[in-house]
Amino acid sequence: MNKLEQQKLLSKISRQYYLEDITQQEIAERLNISRTRVSRYLTRAKKEKIVEIKINSAWERYEELESKVEKLFSIKECHIVPSFDEQEEIYRQMAVSLSNILERILENGSYLGVGWGVTLRTVSNYLEPDRKLDIKIIPLLGGLGKVGIEVHTNSVSKTLADKYGGVSYVIHSPAVLDSREAREILEKDSNTREIIEMMDLTDAAVIGMSDIGPGSTMIKTGNFKAGEFSYLEKHGVVGDVNLIFIDKSGKQVKSEIDQRIIRVPLEKLKKIKNVVGIAYGSKKVKVIRGALLGKIINILITDEKTAGELLL
Repeated sequence: MNKLEQQKLLSKISRQYYLEDITQQEIAERLNISRTRVSRYLTRAKKEKIVEIKINSAWERYEELESKVEKLFSIKECHIVPSFDEQEEIYRQMAVSLSNILERILENGSYLGVGWGVTLRTVSNYLEPDRKLDIKIIPLLGGLGKVGIEVHTNSVSKTLADKYGGVSYVIHSPAVLDSREAREILEKDSNTREIIEMMDLTDAAVIGMSDIGPGSTMIKTGNFKAGEFSYLEKHGVVGDVNLIFIDKSGKQVKSEIDQRIIRVPLEKLKKIKNVVGIAYGSKKVKVIRGALLGKIINILITDEKTAGELLL
């Protein structure tokens, strides 16, 4: 078959498949060739630009950006929302994305682990699930936050349980203790031990990511001092994922501070099938990139501007 005839055949098969909605099997039977060959011809038609597929969607530019992030960091999913001027609108759109994800990855009987933070807390408030689920919601770290700062993991757990109709568990322990010895004592407490053991049953997790700058929520909680963060920065820390301090490549940076924290260990967090990370903003780009490179999260929800910076 000469080149012209080949081009005509590729065009004919492509027209029948893409425009006339004829199945590959039917085309194969019509042309007396195998279905495998039809598939190969369709692939070749795209490579030779005989077929060019265009997606007419208002979300096309976001979908393209999502695909680039997914491929660059080898993650399951990336969900990008518009970079609205109003912060609350970003949170609302993130809630829509999170709701869609949870509806797919959770089922009755699932265990959902949750972290802490302003973003996670606010997004959870805006959630509007389409259906109720008999799920158990487990805090993945001890409590954080002064009165008036509603970022406590128990608070996030209860909000999600109320939204989905599930059961939330409470960890009666602060996340950050005064010493390693104090942490070890509290980990032996029956309530704390029960929650830690339940972390092993977690099917999915939703966590936030925080930088360690002077405006960080961790400073506002009163659990850390600015001097401690300066110490962490000197050791290469770019932020935390569920109070696990990581460097730019996503490796955990252990320190004296780390020894005083009650939360799910990094190795257990990585074993969870679906870990959704929610964060946005230029100041969080380093910690988000680290969490992606370190394979700590495999599903990301962020905004368009942050996603663009991740690709730089």
